[in-house]
Amino acid sequence: MDDSSDGAFRLSGCLRPERCIVLERAGKREVLDKLIRLLSGPGGAGEEGEIARGIHARERLLSTGIGFGVAIPHVRLASVRGLEIAAALVRGGVADYGSPDAVPVRLVVMIVARTDQHELYLRVLSRLSSLLKEDGFRERVFGCADAAGLCAAFTED
Repeated sequence: MDDSSDGAFRLSGCLRPERCIVLERAGKREVLDKLIRLLSGPGGAGEEGEIARGIHARERLLSTGIGFGVAIPHVRLASVRGLEIAAALVRGGVADYGSPDAVPVRLVVMIVARTDQHELYLRVLSRLSSLLKEDGFRERVFGCADAAGLCAAFTED
């Protein structure tokens, strides 16, 4: 999580290559569970079951698909160690995600944060929203060949 000299917030401290995956096909539950596993465990944000309960409860309230082939599932929990991000590129798209525009989701960026990280959480959501509104950025991300490229697209902006 960097603030650059130009004042723009950077995601480089939140997203690492080992927290990025590229899948050919996946359903909504499968991609969410894969990202939850990436964010949990030793050195991760917190306990897998707790993160899973939070993410799936959030999805039951309202889909986190935002349109344009993008979803940003997110949760704040008292039990997590700190803010972490994981990302999945699904080449074939997730048709059952439930986005408002009904476009299959090709990019899922999951955020978990502690409940006391409100300001940082909002900065990350804001930065992601800004990046993902740009057609050129989305196309660059959708064209990534591997997890390292996916991570680089977000952290080298």
